Parts: sequence; C-alpha cells; structure tokens
Amino acid sequence: MSAPMPKAVFAEAMERPLRVGLLSQHNPFDRSAFSGTVHHAARALSAAGGIELKVLGGHRPIAWHHGLSRRFRPLRPVAASPAELAGLDVVVGLVATDLLNGVAALTRVPLVHVTDATPAFLRDVYGWDVPAAASLAEARVLAAARRVIYSSDYMAERAVAEFGPAIGSRVCAVPFGTNLDNLPLAMPHKPGPDPLRLLWVGSDWVRKGGEIAVAAFDILRAAGCDVHLTLVGDVPAHVAPGPRLTVAGYLDKNRPRHAARLRALYAEAHLFLLPTRADCTPMVLAEAGAHGTPVLVTETGGVGSLVREGVNGRLLPSAATPTDWARAVRSMTSDRARHEALCRASFGHARARLSWDAWAGSVAAHLRDEVTGPAHRPAAA
Repeated sequence: MSAPMPKAVFAEAMERPLRVGLLSQHNPFDRSAFSGTVHHAARALSAAGGIELKVLGGHRPIAWHHGLSRRFRPLRPVAASPAELAGLDVVVGLVATDLLNGVAALTRVPLVHVTDATPAFLRDVYGWDVPAAASLAEARVLAAARRVIYSSDYMAERAVAEFGPAIGSRVCAVPFGTNLDNLPLAMPHKPGPDPLRLLWVGSDWVRKGGEIAVAAFDILRAAGCDVHLTLVGDVPAHVAPGPRLTVAGYLDKNRPRHAARLRALYAEAHLFLLPTRADCTPMVLAEAGAHGTPVLVTETGGVGSLVREGVNGRLLPSAATPTDWARAVRSMTSDRARHEALCRASFGHARARLSWDAWAGSVAAHLRDEVTGPAHRPAAA
C-alpha cells in the first residue's frame, strides 16, 4: 500500500497538466485500426483540459496508401520502454491487457485499463478461440490497475461477476464516442421517404448479420415497399448489387473521399440496420445517431448501453427472424412524423452522450482522481 501523496506534490499535480501515457497495440494515428476507436480516444484525451498526452510504443502516423497492406498485416503489441515511462503521472491502456501487464513490472505509475470486453465474453459469445491464459492475463491487469473503465454497463457488471467483487470499487463504465471526423453540427436534412433508405455497415459479414439485413430487405421489396439498401464493409462476392441494392464495399476512414462517402451515407439513411450476432459496443450505432439516423439492432453484449428504446432506436432479440426485422423496419418508418421525431432524438442523444468529448471528460476526471486523490495501488495478483 502506497503512502498518501505529499501536499507539495498534490498541489503541483493540480496546477500543471496531467502527463498521461497512452498504450495500445493499435496505432492511434490510424483512423481505421480498431474501427478508429484508439485514434479518436487519443485525440479527445489530447484535447481535454489539463491533459498532456504521450503516445507510447513507437507508433507513428501512416500514409493513406499503406491502407491495403495495413489491413492484412497482423497486429504486433508494442512494448513501452522505461525511458518512455519516465515523468508520467498515469498510463492508460486502450484494450492493451498484455502491454499493461508489461508496464506494471516497470513502474509504480498508476495504471488505467480501458476495454470493451472480457476474454470469456469473446470466447463464449463471439465464439473466438481465446485461450485460458487470456483470462489469467486479464485477472493480472485487473489486479494491477487503479481504475478499470469498460465501454458498457453490461461489460462492467460481467467483469465483476467473472473476476470477483474485489474489483467492484475500481470498475466503472463510460461509453465510447463516434469514430468519424467532421460530424454535422446540426441535424442533417433527410431525403424524402421514397425510397426508404436502409444502411448496413460491418467488417464481419457473418457476425454483423449481413445476410439477415439482405433477407429483411428482400421481404420488404416482395411486400411492395419502395426501399433501398446500402451495404458498407467486407461484403462477400455472392451479394450482387442491383437497382435497389448498393454494395459500397470497404471505406477507409484514413482516405478523405472514403470518409466523406461514409458520412454522406449515414446522413442520407432513414434507418441503420445491424442484426449482429455478437457485439460489445459497436460504435457504428453512435456514428449513425450523429447523423440523425435511428438504429435497429440486436440486443446483445453492451448494445443496451448505446440504444435507448424510442429515443435513438429499437432493440430486437437474437432470435428475431428476417421477417421480424422487416416488420420492425416498417413499424419504425411508416409514420413519417414519428420517424422524423426519432431522427431528431437520435441526433441529440448521440451529441450529448455518445461523443468522444463526453468520454474524454469522464475519463480525464477518473485519471486526475487517481493521481491526486487518496487511491492506493492494489496488491499484485
């Protein structure tokens, strides 16, 4: 147990910017890595009052033309050196369990673990081949961290249930923000309802429920609805574009034209569909809301922390069929006045609660509490 901070050091830490080291296996300069989450989190923390941010691990800006090779290059954890850690007040790890565990052996600087899932969740819900050692590593970082910040209430509660109530006082939830630049400051003008414009965005066709979205679209078309569906992401070759089905493909947020195209698709859409089979906190929902587009999404993982029924969208159970999805689409869009009100509410909800500025403000407060408050370093596992 560490001694309370001397008054002189406490006063000095309150007067100068808080020196924060940022650690991640994902490059914070890459707008596409981890869906842009690390990039936008780093930028928001840099802009937060009283924060001096230092990116650890040798990450560097990338050129847009390296995008293709980056997409197929395996992630390589980047360790922080003792020299990089010198003079820091706190180290924040963004989905960086192993890297934080490495830092814990090098410094007594407070550590803050920011993540969106537990290894058991990824194994049990995503079906990923996550070794048992990952849970042991997670237990170590939970024991070493002064504060653990999850992206959803669901995952914070699950972590306490998995790893025990001893971590409960150090666990909290702060939703991530919107992973796009140049967001609209005012509610975008939506086109007329003919056709009804649906949008799906996903990097994993199967897990994100792409087939269900297309099947629901086909049901709506068969019922005589004037509807158009746009698919963004890694769409398989067997999904052929047509007069009412647009396959936009992968849009790289590092490329200005691609990013502008994605923003335009969000702004033009009347409804965002995500029949995801498994998810933590998919921030495409915040991206849609930031453009005034309500969401229709599966209730799974931490999605409930992002969607408020009747405010910015609707949740459907995992067992919902394509017919159920088609019916929900018609229910949410058939009354034009109600739909327009839902669009406005979605825009307001995203700006007030699902922004990186809001995330950074909350996280900065937690960081300063850990440095200047009477926090004690937990015992090692």
